[in-house]
Amino acid sequence: MNTTFRRATNDDCDIVLRVIDGALREYGLHALPGSSDIDLTDLELHYDALGGCFEVIESVDGEPVGVLGWRPASGGVIELKKLYLTQAARGRGIGRRALERVVDAARRTGARAVVLETAAALVEANALYVRFGFVPVRGVAAESFATLSEQCDLAYRLELIASA
Repeated sequence: MNTTFRRATNDDCDIVLRVIDGALREYGLHALPGSSDIDLTDLELHYDALGGCFEVIESVDGEPVGVLGWRPASGGVIELKKLYLTQAARGRGIGRRALERVVDAARRTGARAVVLETAAALVEANALYVRFGFVPVRGVAAESFATLSEQCDLAYRLELIASA
């Protein structure tokens, strides 16, 4: 599936919510824009203004097939906040391309790691993270997460700069 990544604006909030909620509902979860997914209500404030990026992934006919959002966290770390694909877009290399985009952006900023939190129920996504090189972190990654958000029970980390 040929896709393009385009920077999202606040005009895309409804599309983004629809893609994320649709993907989560397949696993018995749902988006929580009133709490842990508050960032979906103002993409420009929660991503662009913080030095991050939020993108809509579209098929060649302009149909949204995924979303990708990342932003700086403390301690020289980039947090992958959102990566969701529609069922039709999964298994086509789009998730890997999205992860490559985040890692490239993180390296350009001089970040030393990329972190993410996720739900164990998202089995395919978690397998993708591990294949890509992310490793599970036990408990909470000290400088990255204060606590795991409501539906997230796993956290992963990808080191970009080897420690001395």
